[in-house]
Amino acid sequence: MERLIISNKNVNSFDEVAVTIAVAEGEKIHATSVEDSMIELKELVQAAGAEVKAEITLHQKIDKDYYLDKEALDYLMVEIENLDVNMLVFIDELTGSQIKNLEDLTGKKIVDRTMLLLDILSTRSNRRETKLEIEKAQLRYRLTRLEGFQGIYKYGNGICVNNPNGRRLLTDEEKIREKLDSLEVELAITVKNRFVQRSKKVGNELPLVAFIGYTNSGKSSIMNKLLELDPDHTEESAVIVKDKMLSTLDMSLRKSTLPNGKEYLLVDTVGFVSDLPGIMRAAFRSTFEELSYADLILTVYDASSYDLDIQKNIMNYTMQRIGITKKKNVSVLNKVDRIENIPESSDEKIYVSAKSGYNFDRLINVIEQNLFESEEEVTLLIPYSRFDVFNEIKEKRVIEIEDFVLNDIGVELNIVLNNGEFEKYRDFIK
Repeated sequence: MERLIISNKNVNSFDEVAVTIAVAEGEKIHATSVEDSMIELKELVQAAGAEVKAEITLHQKIDKDYYLDKEALDYLMVEIENLDVNMLVFIDELTGSQIKNLEDLTGKKIVDRTMLLLDILSTRSNRRETKLEIEKAQLRYRLTRLEGFQGIYKYGNGICVNNPNGRRLLTDEEKIREKLDSLEVELAITVKNRFVQRSKKVGNELPLVAFIGYTNSGKSSIMNKLLELDPDHTEESAVIVKDKMLSTLDMSLRKSTLPNGKEYLLVDTVGFVSDLPGIMRAAFRSTFEELSYADLILTVYDASSYDLDIQKNIMNYTMQRIGITKKKNVSVLNKVDRIENIPESSDEKIYVSAKSGYNFDRLINVIEQNLFESEEEVTLLIPYSRFDVFNEIKEKRVIEIEDFVLNDIGVELNIVLNNGEFEKYRDFIK
């Protein structure tokens, strides 16, 4: 039988120290290799503020009562007695009875991967709607596993205990159902307000570029580079960048300007991990809706990562699951400052460095081509009686003094229009 792999790392400074555990019935877990899935699980434990002291991967059938078979359990019980650990983290979703049985047997906090992901996200959100969705997901997950949350989770502290507002998660069925009902009401109001805001944004008719990618691939850094091109850019308008997993949860929507003077919107979305659980996809509803409105999606990868092919598989799998495979999509491979031989870029695959600015001119050109490829240069003659039309255009576009002249009839404006604008202002075309 496989043995524990024990780390030499000093874990004395951590309140919670874990053993990560996987039962592999095949060669893959969560759409990646078993080894890579375990590396990701360790990174998730660290992102939650804990540390991993040991790990074990067992090639056997999953036991319906304890997840592990009796031989593995007996071995684990002996080994963890000699390790200063207080948490067992499992790579698969556990049932309520498995959580309860394992906690009763080991006396340790039992955490599965979905619980861990939800806990990380609960500490990373600032937007009201995202907090509500995550708390709802946490409670729905608990509701189907209530027997597993009647022990340590009733009085313990640390990981997987609190909701996004820092209050203890409920463990009573009646109270959970009451809370879920109230969350639904709050969410309905919040979603309605978001759709009102979305309608106003669509009314501005600015094209939208959305960033997606594997967590910690550098999406926010690339977005900040593009935002610096905007004449109104300030330090306050920059997106916060953190070098850790799942640091981006709330959508960050910003306006920027291309070198040709045309304005557009940028949105940074949550960083994905392998095989995002269904209950979490619901929590990212607003993110996925934002992607459906995008005129261009930039899928960002870490070009220096040892598991680049795995990242690509994860993102292809994720995009199929959320239904955005037909959107215009450009792959952006970031962090090429960390590799020796940089491959040649194309219009569909661009190698860049947000740190050095390498190849950003190519990226900007591709954005311009994709956002404004269906355009026509025209002259509009706008009567003075319809000066509101001229003001409307000025609110959305950068109009220079040399772009228009005033004559006896009205304003002659030389401008490039996309298809939608062409139809809207057709009656004013000279």
